[in-house]
Amino acid sequence: MEEQDKIITLLKKLDNNYQLIQHPAVYTADEADKYVQAYNFARAKNLFLRNSRGFFLVMVGDQQHLDMYQLKQQLAITRLSFAKPAELEQELGIYPGAVSPFNLINDHQHRVTLVISQQLLAENSLVGCHPNDNTATVVLKFTDLLALIQR
Repeated sequence: MEEQDKIITLLKKLDNNYQLIQHPAVYTADEADKYVQAYNFARAKNLFLRNSRGFFLVMVGDQQHLDMYQLKQQLAITRLSFAKPAELEQELGIYPGAVSPFNLINDHQHRVTLVISQQLLAENSLVGCHPNDNTATVVLKFTDLLALIQR
């Protein structure tokens, strides 16, 4: 809950419009959908990946298939794999099930690159993300999310 409070405090400080939806802990986009069906926003899968050069937080639509080969080509890298839970905790201070672009606030060494699918950006002007805790979803404008994590 402390991580969630940090995100909410930052959203209030920046005077961003957002909606906080509390729900039981969820570990997949499908599980989260059970609690947010009544809300209209782009739903994303957030994946924490790695290679020898660093880490990548990849956002794709929840119904979108991630083509790892195509992603490697776009990033101009040869290898890419899922990061280990210990790496997730070390780099972003969170646990599996809570991966979200909000995690980048904890990336003090700026070692994680955010990759967002163009399809996801085109779906809706609003996106839902866990506030570093998988017991809630924050719905806000993509532009507000990007401004917040670029600080």
